[in-house]
Amino acid sequence: MAAGLHPLVRRLASGGHYGSAGVYPLVPGVDCVAVGSDGAPVYAGFIRAPWGTLAERVAARMGIPLPDGADPVLIAGGLNPAMSGWLPLARRRREVAALGTVLVLGATGVAGRTAVQAARLLGADRVVGVGRDPDRLREVERLGGVPVSFDEGPEALGAALAGTAPSIILDYVWGPPAEAAWAALARRGLHDDPADIVHVQIGAGAGESAALPAGLLRSRRLLVRGSGAGSTSLDAIVAAMPEVMRRLAAGEIVAPVRAFPLSRIADAWAFTGPERAVVVPD
Repeated sequence: MAAGLHPLVRRLASGGHYGSAGVYPLVPGVDCVAVGSDGAPVYAGFIRAPWGTLAERVAARMGIPLPDGADPVLIAGGLNPAMSGWLPLARRRREVAALGTVLVLGATGVAGRTAVQAARLLGADRVVGVGRDPDRLREVERLGGVPVSFDEGPEALGAALAGTAPSIILDYVWGPPAEAAWAALARRGLHDDPADIVHVQIGAGAGESAALPAGLLRSRRLLVRGSGAGSTSLDAIVAAMPEVMRRLAAGEIVAPVRAFPLSRIADAWAFTGPERAVVVPD
């Protein structure tokens, strides 16, 4: 019915993702909304090789029924990015009494914008969203975030945090933007740090490496960890999916998607617009 063409799909196909098997030819695609063996629509993922979700048929390790009335294109394109922020935010909320301030690096992408919304839904007092595209930064503001441009540097980010350390940093870009965030969080003095910060590495659109200052690790309570297949259990991922699907279907989380017929797969593959591309049958 519909298969999301996520950045992960492209990176797996190119061999640039840590999950790439490097075996070709391959059928791309990691998730989809499909018709199950009983004829009902299901969200399917964790596809058994050598199939991908752009194949006519797939064998999936899971198939979760869609909420009543849910748009298959929206679920196929929106669940993957929405889950990327929801999972670490929900985990962090279980670890602390309240999320407080949330910082999203790469907030102007589809995943980053859904993360801003998820943080608000999960009770964050303040969400600071960092990105580059001015139009999408205005959208971040409309979604309830405090927009900051990467081009303004660590000083602007520090001002937006208003002296409050984030309880969690959702990092979709890594590289220099992560380094700018660490510069904004730098502190001096030997007194105890009241902050408790978790930096969650999700994507690496700005670079595969980032230089983490030793002084920051010693002077602040900062934990860096990743969130992705391998570091997050399959059980945790599957358990969260029905709620996130429900919120997408209800419009509580808005994920912009754009459908492309399979006959225009080349256009879909090259698409870099503000929506998440979804491939559907002709």
